[in-house]
Amino acid sequence: MTLRLRHVALALALASLGGAGHALTVPHLMGQTELAKVPRRIVVLEFGFMDALARLGVKPVGIVADGDKADQVLPHLCRFYPPGSVTVVGNRHAPSLEKILALKPDLIIADEEDHKQLYAQLSRIAPTLLFRSYRGSYADQLEQFSLISRVVGREGLGRTVLTEHRVLLDRARASSRPAAGRTAVGVLAPTGFFVHSDRSYVGSLLGALGRDNPVGNRDGQTQYVLSAEGLLALNPDTLIVLYNPEDEALFQKWRSGPLVRALNAARANRVYAFNRDAWAKGRGVIGLEGILNDVIRSRVLSGEGQGR
Repeated sequence: MTLRLRHVALALALASLGGAGHALTVPHLMGQTELAKVPRRIVVLEFGFMDALARLGVKPVGIVADGDKADQVLPHLCRFYPPGSVTVVGNRHAPSLEKILALKPDLIIADEEDHKQLYAQLSRIAPTLLFRSYRGSYADQLEQFSLISRVVGREGLGRTVLTEHRVLLDRARASSRPAAGRTAVGVLAPTGFFVHSDRSYVGSLLGALGRDNPVGNRDGQTQYVLSAEGLLALNPDTLIVLYNPEDEALFQKWRSGPLVRALNAARANRVYAFNRDAWAKGRGVIGLEGILNDVIRSRVLSGEGQGR
């Protein structure tokens, strides 16, 4: 489905939603869920939903962390969710049903990748919306934000936020030049180099910024390990590598490998590195603001050859 058709479909779905104080019929991946009123006690089980509520000024009663500690929240969300300010119901990949139940939520927002198998159990606790965030595209994030803004009764603010986002997107797109060529992106971790396809979150964002991502889905996966030989076969003109500070030595070793040095991107000095958590996990409009500002400041898509 094209982006325009997706927006039309979303608009039709949103038209079925009532205003504050009225019943809401909310479309999501598991069909439709009826909400008797605007929810006030919300538990969110993925970073993109935490991002959405933070930007809309709505405080959830429960959130998830990236690990087992409350302070393991993405850096750009820490100011909204400082340790101890909101109950953490566990790791986003394995939330605690008991902790969620104890919060007595009137809405749970869950992710398809990690929580589809828990959907029936979550739905017995509270009405549950299931979205595709973790494996979703850039367009998915914007659609979910629009829908969530209606669900929490902040539609007007949601429209303003998206207008501001599009202004920033246009600024970032203006820095994109044909000289950057085919642009690929991947996460470097101790377990390998994970490329992101043109239908992944960051991969599809490159398309919205005017660049061709040569990486397609493989076996239905939008992110998968690719060897140095496989990367050389793709031979992108610009390469974005995402890794965290603790993997700096790993990046230097990988970057100096003969196959990586043979890439068009490497020979033209167009290998750029950014923070893995900020880019690969920074779903939502707040996360996108950080990514787009990185794009603008670094001129990664300009083709100027100022990479590492």
